[in-house]
Amino acid sequence: MAVPTKKTRVLLIKYHEAADQQPLSKKAAEKLGIFPSLPLLGLASWVRKHGYDVKLIDLHALNLMPEEAQALVREADPDIVGLTAKTLGWPAVIEIAQMVRAVCPDATIVLGGPHLSLYPEESLTWPCFDLAVVGDGEETFLEICDRHESGSELTGIPGTVSRSKEGIVRHAPRTLSRDIDQYPMSAWDLVKLDNYNVLTLLKPFATMVTTRGCPWHCGYCSQVYSEKLRFRSPELVVDEMEFLQKTYGVKEIVMFDETFTIGKKRMRRFSEEVQRRGLNVKFNIRARVDTVDRETLTLLKQAGLRSIHMGVEAGTDRVLKIMNKQITREQTRRAFRIAREVGIETRGYFMIGYYDATPEDIEETIHFASSIGLDWASFSVATALPGTDLYTIAQERGYVEGDFWREYTVNGGGLLPQLETETFTAEQLRAYRTKAYLKFYMRPDLIRRKFSRAEGREELMEMLGGTTVLTEIVKATVLRRIPQVGLGKIATV
Repeated sequence: MAVPTKKTRVLLIKYHEAADQQPLSKKAAEKLGIFPSLPLLGLASWVRKHGYDVKLIDLHALNLMPEEAQALVREADPDIVGLTAKTLGWPAVIEIAQMVRAVCPDATIVLGGPHLSLYPEESLTWPCFDLAVVGDGEETFLEICDRHESGSELTGIPGTVSRSKEGIVRHAPRTLSRDIDQYPMSAWDLVKLDNYNVLTLLKPFATMVTTRGCPWHCGYCSQVYSEKLRFRSPELVVDEMEFLQKTYGVKEIVMFDETFTIGKKRMRRFSEEVQRRGLNVKFNIRARVDTVDRETLTLLKQAGLRSIHMGVEAGTDRVLKIMNKQITREQTRRAFRIAREVGIETRGYFMIGYYDATPEDIEETIHFASSIGLDWASFSVATALPGTDLYTIAQERGYVEGDFWREYTVNGGGLLPQLETETFTAEQLRAYRTKAYLKFYMRPDLIRRKFSRAEGREELMEMLGGTTVLTEIVKATVLRRIPQVGLGKIATV
């Protein structure tokens, strides 16, 4: 690690993922899953490369609420504090920023992340934030640091929204860098990997992203930055994998790309490079069912692929078309069959209650999930997230009134919008989700299959371990509700 050459001190803070569910007990938090913040670790390595002193506090990993982190922030004595905001974590980000403002009143507090890019001006109505970064953060955040270092004004920076005497001003966008190979690997020395736990992963584990952007436009997805695909070179990806294995003893790496398996030549280069170096580290990936085939999965298995996660979402072609998912049931069945035959663990994701779905569609989705040989399945109730086609439809049909998420941003929270349509109530959708989980995980064939494996006992313990989390989340939902904003047909998720 290079010695800092500049006097500006930077502090990056990760918040709890859901303000109404944290902190859980340590036991439950470990089972629920706590991942390192890749955006902040990447940002840290980039500005540190340019001579800045950077520290990172992960409140989620440390299981601390903002008031409990005051001493850590005071000790860091930052000039610039960076926060990143996802939509569902927005109330917690405000909490943290207010704490930082109280502890370090002269610090410049900078906000970035997916939610900020959707509602930048509205986010900055909160006086605890000084600047907002829209889109990719590296170049913009570095310019903020450089201007602070030189004593220059922090207004007018491309890619930001700032506050002035005239009000909140959105400045010109910053051109996306097409070369993401220029950004160094994440600053792993700033966190302790022992603090991160996920129920189904080998430990210690780490996380990576090898691409940016997504060329698809699924109706429920709030991917907002860019549809232009940008790739890290396979050699640099494997460099980081090798570093993590040799330096920290990492046993598994989670590839958090929207779709890891884009480009067969790229997959071949990656797989061959891993094998050429003799790496002995497992990894798991996210993919679309229409981007995998036997050759690709065989190559990845040989390189160490342990688990593949694919979004199925619906069990009928009719609802898949409504979602603009651009896949079919048959493609899904085929993709998971190949993965199973190659020897890769499988997880599918399913959505309950998309608009225009019928009871028969939901029943078929539950049946389909249990019939395609998955090892794990996750079920969620459809949520109309900002920036999605689903949200636009919900507004047009009056399922929500006005711009719920704008009000959520300005008000600092609200009951999350679960769609209640002409067909389903919120309670019915939650009941379907419970039915889906029970039907999937209580199947005798699934339990027998897990017992038949060498690691069967561990897999069953993982299944049972989720009850601790579920119990605490139910208690949190009942006992600690966020005040209702009062827009449309909103129900607690």
